[in-house]
Amino acid sequence: MNRPFQAGEAVWVELCSSDPAASEEFYSALLGWTVRHERIGSSVYRMCSLAGRDVAGISDGLHGGPRGWITYFAVDDIDAAAEQAVTAGGELVTAPRHLPAAGSGATVVDPFGAVFGLYQGELRAGVEALNESGALCWNELDTGEPEQSIAYYQALFGFDTEVQSSPTSQPYTVLKLGEVAVAGVLRLDNDWPNLVPSTWITYFSVASLDDAISRVTELGGTPSVGPFESPHGKLQLIRDPEGHTVCLVELQSRLRPDNFSSAVTA
Repeated sequence: MNRPFQAGEAVWVELCSSDPAASEEFYSALLGWTVRHERIGSSVYRMCSLAGRDVAGISDGLHGGPRGWITYFAVDDIDAAAEQAVTAGGELVTAPRHLPAAGSGATVVDPFGAVFGLYQGELRAGVEALNESGALCWNELDTGEPEQSIAYYQALFGFDTEVQSSPTSQPYTVLKLGEVAVAGVLRLDNDWPNLVPSTWITYFSVASLDDAISRVTELGGTPSVGPFESPHGKLQLIRDPEGHTVCLVELQSRLRPDNFSSAVTA
């Protein structure tokens, strides 16, 4: 039985790009996406899909808004959530706005510099595929202030936490809603110099990391931090030709559930 998304889950990712056409070319070739153009006012929104299921968006980041990959969290009331995000110490970047054929969205920068989104689904609950090759599989906050950042997001979404540790790596915090893993929090250190200030990282699943990294280079991107072996598979951060960071993972075991429903339920 399908499980609907719940408030607080990461349900959408969007690349705000200074060159959307170039980003479309890069990611469609790398991840096997089909891209269709949807007009929103005077702008074109690039909806990215796998086998007809929407998995991400690419928007025009030329007009002074945030750039890079943005993680959107589901909320029940966009206006109340935006107000709470500011009251807790964040700053509103984009005020709540209606998104045709989808719902309502807003963007916020948290107290430590990480940009994230709020999304109230109306006609679209969020992504329509998870974990398979080319689709979203995880979202992670990389920050130099993990304790304070976790407290901020707990105030917004009511997350529980689970700390995972090993003798060879620093502790890793998983944000959860009940038993559902939502996202991770990693403490930045000197091995991650390009991710300051705090940054939400989008993870996409790939069938073969080695093949994907070769393709990244061919397409004009740059392998960045990694590769690393993790309990869920081998992963590496890359920078696309516009300099935006994303993580690719050869997923061996899922980090979050994929038995979701793409329909909004009351």
